Amino acid sequence: MKLRLQGNSIRVRMDRKDVAELLGCGRTIDVVRFGPGPSRTFTYVVKLGTAPRNRPRAEYIAGHLFVIIDREDAEAWSSGDHVGFDHQQLLEGGSAIRVILEKDFACLDRPVGDESEDAWAFPNPSSSAVC
Repeated sequence: MKLRLQGNSIRVRMDRKDVAELLGCGRTIDVVRFGPGPSRTFTYVVKLGTAPRNRPRAEYIAGHLFVIIDREDAEAWSSGDHVGFDHQQLLEGGSAIRVILEKDFACLDRPVGDESEDAWAFPNPSSSAVC
């Protein structure tokens, strides 16, 4: 799983292994450790749960970022051609956060020797694009 934070947006890219874990276990998780102990970790999770159809939502609670997706959306997404979801989630106070959940595609211009990074990537549907 790859996470990108920029401004008030969250982008998560998931490879085939991540999506299989999501569907099999109900969640996939990754942790960034800034030191020993739980108070020095940042955890991000994509999990199945209550979310509007085609609109994954985000929550942040005590060092844990959750992106929640509807099970039916996740199942259709995993086996279909749909690249992902892009949703403006309204927040209290009138602001919004952009929640993007995408398939991680194999790079078409990967240097020789770095192919292992794409081992679980989804096949790239575009033969003319460059990473």
